[in-house]
Formats: sequence, C-alpha cells, structure tokens
Amino acid sequence: MNGGAVPSLDVLERWMQAVVTHPGGAASGLRARAARRLLPGAARDPGAIVLPSKSLTAVERLDIYAYMYYARLVEILETEYPVTRRLLGPEAFGRAARDFVAANPSRSRTLNRLSAGFPAFLARRLPRGAAHGLAADVARIERAMEDVFDAPFAEPLTAAQFGAIGADEWNRVRLRANPALRLLALRHPANACMNAVHGGKRAPIRRPRRTFVIVYRRAFQVHRRDQAPAQWRLLAALVSGRTLAGAVRASTRGRRLPAGRLAAVLGGWFREWAAAGLFTGIERATGGPGRG
Repeated sequence: MNGGAVPSLDVLERWMQAVVTHPGGAASGLRARAARRLLPGAARDPGAIVLPSKSLTAVERLDIYAYMYYARLVEILETEYPVTRRLLGPEAFGRAARDFVAANPSRSRTLNRLSAGFPAFLARRLPRGAAHGLAADVARIERAMEDVFDAPFAEPLTAAQFGAIGADEWNRVRLRANPALRLLALRHPANACMNAVHGGKRAPIRRPRRTFVIVYRRAFQVHRRDQAPAQWRLLAALVSGRTLAGAVRASTRGRRLPAGRLAAVLGGWFREWAAAGLFTGIERATGGPGRG
C-alpha cells in the first residue's frame, strides 16, 4: 500500500467488515475509528485497497457490499418474523430491522443468533400502542420458534413413565424439561393473532390481555400453544426445578379444589404434556423428602 507493508489477510477482512457494516455507508465506514485503526491510509486512498472499476469508484464498489450486507440480514429477519412483518408493514419492519442490525451487528460466522435480541429491541423502540405491543409479543413467539427448532434433541418421557411416579414420591421427584421448550408470559393475545394470520384472516388488534404460551418441538416440528394461567404456572414451576409437590403448591396457591377434582385436572395436564414431549427425565432425590 503506497510502498508500505502489505496488510495481512486478517487485517483486510476486519477492515472490510468495519467499512461495509457501518450504518452510515461505506464512506462513513472508511472514516470511522474501527477502520482507521486497522488501515489509516485507506480513508485517504481507498483505491489502494479496493480497485475502482471502469464505471465505479472504490467507495461506490464498497457501497455495493454495504448494501448487500444490510439487505441480506434484513432478509433473514423477514424470514424469521413473517407475522411481525405483516403487523408492522414491510416499510416499518424494514426500518426497524435495519436499525437493529446497525445497533447489533453480526459477531458470528453463523446467523442463527443474529436476531435473538430483536423482540426486546422492538418492545423498546416501537411507539406505544396495542398494535405495536402485539407485534412485539408476536416477535417473542417467532424468536422462540427459532430457538426451539435449533435446540438439541432429547428423548421425551412417555405417559406411562409419568404414570409410574407414585404419590408418595411427589415431595422428592423433579422433572427435567425438554431443551426444545420455551415458556412465554405475554401482555397480548399474540398466539391467537398468529393463528388468525396463518388462517388467512386479518389480525385482530385488541386491548392488552395477559396470555401464556408454550413453544415446543415434537417429531421434528415446532408447535405453539396457549395455556391456561394455572396450567402455565405449574409448568413454569416444574421447569424451574421445583418438586412435583412444590410445583403443585406454587401453582394452586389461593385456589381450593377438592382432592378428586385436583387429581383429575393434574392428570389431564400431565397427559397433555407427555403427548407434547415437554419433559425428558425424572430426578429422584435420595434420603429424606425433597424441598419444594
């Protein structure tokens, strides 16, 4: 470079990344500290690093890469958050996605975790209102679906294994949750909204209403399902590591159900969870009764 030492491939790669990922474009990226620290002279003479073509200057060629970088990452977010995009509209979603990528550039060679913070970003950045709050909650479900799809496989418990747990063991038995399971407490009926959109209907925008959703993978397919509040509380207590008895106490606190009715309700929930494959193991404490 102008008679100086030839930069290493690693330096060139990091310089290129600093230039083309700058939210202000390649010209701003060339002047930014991250790029100047790597190749100080490139800001004055970018043509020494990137040769111009017959029709484009070096900066214009770099701008093509910068555009492609953002376009590709925004395209990934559009693929991962289709219902969120439908609710916000293509233009508003595109602006939000680009702002997110600018504030959270990819730091990995894979893009699996690129949008992990996008739902929280939307919740902070979108204007207040029922439609925007609903969109942020839908984004949480869609992100959970990505996480569950990529989660490791574990063999689920069967209904028979659930049924083999004796009543005298409830104080010392804990259930191991499937890694392909996510529990979401939401402020809006986001799962119902997604069902409506996927059914070809217009998304209903209603007042905020607390809802509880589980997202899980079963037989290589990702599912999402609303849960009743008490059912979700019991599931959350089990996932947090409480014993069966402790989880039941935590989830039914303040509710007095006859013993027979409680047993029937719990039996139905456990059969449902077994069919969904939400738990993969049983842990029995040794010695005295386990603590809830």
